[in-house]
Amino acid sequence: MNIRTKRKNIMSGKHWVIVLIIIISGFGIYNGMSDLKTGNWTPENKQILIEKCISDSKDMAEKYPELTQKYCECSTNHIQAEFTQTEYIKISKKPLDKQMKILMPVFENCLTEYQHEIKKLN
Repeated sequence: MNIRTKRKNIMSGKHWVIVLIIIISGFGIYNGMSDLKTGNWTPENKQILIEKCISDSKDMAEKYPELTQKYCECSTNHIQAEFTQTEYIKISKKPLDKQMKILMPVFENCLTEYQHEIKKLN
């Protein structure tokens, strides 16, 4: 295995973690943090996160629309089940590496399943 292949294998799939974190971090700005009256998520919040996740997935959403939809729903469900909206916003203000340490365990199964399903198709 040459170094280029090895590097590709090490990094494969990790960009999705960053993409999802950026997507969800942008949610606070998109939805307006000043509108938070409670720490609870609404159905509208969920839909915004899913739609933003799909749109930011760009090529993957075009190549694998159903799998990307499923992945975005799964990730959003896990994050919303684990954190209140207020908690999530606090997390999203932290540096990216700290966000990853907190959020990755929450939706890691979704990411793994997404990657597995894509590999099955290829």
